[in-house]
Amino acid sequence: MLISSYLLRITTMWRQATITAALVIATGLARESTAAGFQAALLKVAQVLFGCLVGIGVSWLISRAWPLLETSEPSVPVTPARG
Repeated sequence: MLISSYLLRITTMWRQATITAALVIATGLARESTAAGFQAALLKVAQVLFGCLVGIGVSWLISRAWPLLETSEPSVPVTPARG
């Protein structure tokens, strides 16, 4: 699947989804248990959610530590339209 996704020029996020699906299926097959595959899938979901929370937290901290400067005048002069 991974090779065909490169040949068909599929976006990167879809390639990551096939890798994750292969890892989950391989875990279930290696341990001969559907519960192990389900557990691996939940672990991947938890890792993604944790990454999202870390990203939001870091963004919030940076916005507090390094705020954007507000300007009172627009940076591009506005000219009235001629009718």
